[in-house]
Amino acid sequence: MSNVERDWGIQDGSDCDLNQLPQIRSWPRLSPHVEAVERLVLMGAIEDGPLRDVLMRTPRGIHSLALPLPSYNEGLVNIESSALRVPWWPNLDAPNSLLPGVYETAQVIQMLEMEKGDSVMLVAPRGNWWSEILMQMGASRLRIIEVDDDRRNELQRRWAELRLDIVADACGCDVEWSSISDAYVNSPEEGWDRILVTAGLPSIPVSLLMRLSFKGIAVAAIGEKGGTILQTIARQGEGEFQTQWLSIWNVDMIQEEVARSLCDLAPLSEIEPFVNTDNLSSREAWIGANKEATKDRLGSTGLLEMIEDVWKEVEVSIDEEELGLRSVLANDLFRMGNVLQRLGILRVAAEHHGSSFQLYPTPEAACYLGMTFSIEEEDGLAWQRKAIETNPDYGGSWNEIGEAFLEMGEADRAIEWFRGAINSVNYCERGAAWANLSRSHLELGQTFSALFAAQEAAVLMPKEIELSRLLEQLTEDLA
Repeated sequence: MSNVERDWGIQDGSDCDLNQLPQIRSWPRLSPHVEAVERLVLMGAIEDGPLRDVLMRTPRGIHSLALPLPSYNEGLVNIESSALRVPWWPNLDAPNSLLPGVYETAQVIQMLEMEKGDSVMLVAPRGNWWSEILMQMGASRLRIIEVDDDRRNELQRRWAELRLDIVADACGCDVEWSSISDAYVNSPEEGWDRILVTAGLPSIPVSLLMRLSFKGIAVAAIGEKGGTILQTIARQGEGEFQTQWLSIWNVDMIQEEVARSLCDLAPLSEIEPFVNTDNLSSREAWIGANKEATKDRLGSTGLLEMIEDVWKEVEVSIDEEELGLRSVLANDLFRMGNVLQRLGILRVAAEHHGSSFQLYPTPEAACYLGMTFSIEEEDGLAWQRKAIETNPDYGGSWNEIGEAFLEMGEADRAIEWFRGAINSVNYCERGAAWANLSRSHLELGQTFSALFAAQEAAVLMPKEIELSRLLEQLTEDLA
């Protein structure tokens, strides 16, 4: 037993040589917008051919607030092609101030089942991005309803700046800007073919449905904040509608005054304007855009709960003195990478982690990026090396390297790295490293050392069932 203790004292990870690990050959980074769309097509998330073509030529980046990073203009990181939300309006307290990701956008637009020549009413626009998409999808008439005068004026200003009036002419689309008070003036005689409400409503929008044409389709999120259900409502005849519940879409609720008018046929009362945005900065909007993990996310209850949990699990280590836009975005990209990793979408996860490291190098981003590679790929170990080079005290990568060697059948090399993980200053999962160390010693037939390590692991992870079984096995073997 004394031999075990002596051996333990001298092997603390100091024998590990980073230079024996491979150098980085592949650095995944966020793809251009076109590639991001094409990937969703390959995944089956975009099934509509015309929508695919439209999304290819309508990147959301031109509709967002300018990202105030000097290096961003040099093409450093394609934030617009990420799964993050991006702001189009500086006041995030105002509803619908964010542009959802391409995935959510594609899902909602596909539910409209648009046909060329449809008349479309869009209530609560997402900047001008969704408006442009609907126009390019073949809308012959598009009425954009923004309840706030300042936001509507800004939308029209940007529309002119981007020369979208020329695009509208080319598409043969008559674009109308409206407040809620004159939303129904000069409506199509047969009613609107499609109605899309991008903010949450407390109940079925009766007033809107009365404006649907026969066999027209409305898409709206109905329910309470945090639990609105995306629904399609198809008009079957006079006063006859068919509703289909699809999934949770966690969106901002529309203003109460507007909701009463749309849902209860109540007279429209005066709407309070949003906070004056003169003193609001795009920088603060970008910093706050992804604070709420599930906002504007689309999916089942289980998926949204998973996103919430993963979002809180771990974040990158940031020096408080360096806390700023670059580090916040890096953390948001890292967290989204974790979500995608949990969903098994490893390539896209790697791109988010790689771009996170690019913006603000952290051992967490490098480590998790390394985990997206298979055991056979050298870049997996290379990125774990990069994590340790970024911060030698980051124990997670020491443990990951040990696990890689153990999987490759090199238990003796694995032991060195597991002990390095255990002795890392800021490693909070030492129990896992102890357990791995025990398995490594067991692989080499070193039963006493395996028992010692398993006992240390059990102290840190008393509820781990597999570890308890391992302890029982080792105790019996030595009895």
